[in-house]
Amino acid sequence: MSARAPSASPAHIPAGEDVLVLIVGAGSAGLTLAIDLARRGVSFRIIERGKEPFAGSRGKGLQPRTIEIFEQLGMIEAFLDASAPYPPIVNYGVGEGGPQVIAAKTDARPGEPYPLSLMIPQWRTEEILRARLADMGVQVEFGVECAGLAETESGVEARVMVDGREQTIACAWLIGTDGARSTVRKALGIGYPGETGTFRMLIADLPVANLSADGWHRWPKAPGGQFALCPLAKTDSFQLSAELTTEDTPDQTREAIQALIAARTGDPSLVAGEPTWTSIYRVNFRLADAYRRGHAFIAGDAAHAHPPTGGQGLNTSVQDSFNLGWKLAAVLRGADPALLGTYEAERRDIGAGVLAMSKGLLAQMTDKADMRRGRDTLQLDLNYRASPLAAEERSHPGKIQAGDRVPDATIIDPEGQTVRLFDLLRHPDFTLLAIGGAAISGALARPGMRVIEIDRGPGTWEDQAGELRANCGLEDDCLLLIRPDGYLAVAADAGAEDKVDRWFRRWIEPATVGV
Repeated sequence: MSARAPSASPAHIPAGEDVLVLIVGAGSAGLTLAIDLARRGVSFRIIERGKEPFAGSRGKGLQPRTIEIFEQLGMIEAFLDASAPYPPIVNYGVGEGGPQVIAAKTDARPGEPYPLSLMIPQWRTEEILRARLADMGVQVEFGVECAGLAETESGVEARVMVDGREQTIACAWLIGTDGARSTVRKALGIGYPGETGTFRMLIADLPVANLSADGWHRWPKAPGGQFALCPLAKTDSFQLSAELTTEDTPDQTREAIQALIAARTGDPSLVAGEPTWTSIYRVNFRLADAYRRGHAFIAGDAAHAHPPTGGQGLNTSVQDSFNLGWKLAAVLRGADPALLGTYEAERRDIGAGVLAMSKGLLAQMTDKADMRRGRDTLQLDLNYRASPLAAEERSHPGKIQAGDRVPDATIIDPEGQTVRLFDLLRHPDFTLLAIGGAAISGALARPGMRVIEIDRGPGTWEDQAGELRANCGLEDDCLLLIRPDGYLAVAADAGAEDKVDRWFRRWIEPATVGV
């Protein structure tokens, strides 16, 4: 039997509301959410207080899990073309015998098609996301600032400022992805506890002549503080980062930056070009007390502030949105509103863990000048096993359990063609893998669920090389229900269709209580 992919009907705007969803903030988190909602037919607007797109390189790394998400959203080719693996770190002045070169190490495992982090400046990441959104017929509304919120019986009314004039946008749900100084978070009265660190940096994007782009150049013991020049992949610029040891605001002109480069590196041959972006950055460690109030949510930097070490901030933000998008769309189509409660339950714990790791890496960098990163930064092993959505129902659970990220694998389609499992996940629905055992009953198929029967006889898909079973650690035939965000919702023994059916009815199918 071939894959079945029933299409869900598009959501409709309730009477009296301007839009189903209002996204406040068009950074990486807001754009990811917008793309996910657009492909689900959900009506939304995305507004951004800035009059122009962000122009800096700040979040310059994509972790493997984020790359997988961008593949699922149909953008993998654009991101691979615009990025490159991180170059080796070249440390100067840390010992005898010349610069110390530290090459990135891989911990590639089966089912992980993108084992390396990729370098791409944040402005380009957001450029690709905006282009994808434009292809779907949606434009970011720049120069529209959220000035206040009011909860209503059916949603939220947002006061916005456009060219000095106040307007009101009514929506069923509002999502604040408007950064660490989030207006939405403050309007909701959500606390943002944590601490502001003492570590400050000058960051700038600029060309630097006479410096190789084949390494991430660092001077950990430079006079005046740590200093680095990192080549930005597929551009002619470097990201400069200079530790600031006083509270003074340094001059950020080209001439001042040229003097800084010479003083910190001791190399007068390095010539600074005109900077395209500069920023003074002070590290913050913060986690919002809650991710939701009523009909409003926060995501991304509005919910958590990370130091730059480990490249976690942008990636955690993208994954917040990818977790929320499918749940929001499901509830708008009538699913149990309790589904939205699992967003905070799943993502706030992740945010806390990532924050602790980033803080540890910062201490490692400042105390020991060590920039090496481990597997934890790849975000491939994050899981939702403790989530109320994780139903591990098998007699003998495998290596991959309910709540885990489902690994990739190569399988054979009914026509004998080789297909990646991740290719089959490039759609907005659930995917049920029925592996081995008796043929599945037609009663289990329903809108919003794609059924793929594997190794169930003639006309079905085949795990011919055993990759799927090996990568998931499967010993027995089973049913695996994969969430739209690529995590395993239900794992049940073959034949236990009632357990999949019960989960789907509980969480996804229209509830008797309205939104």
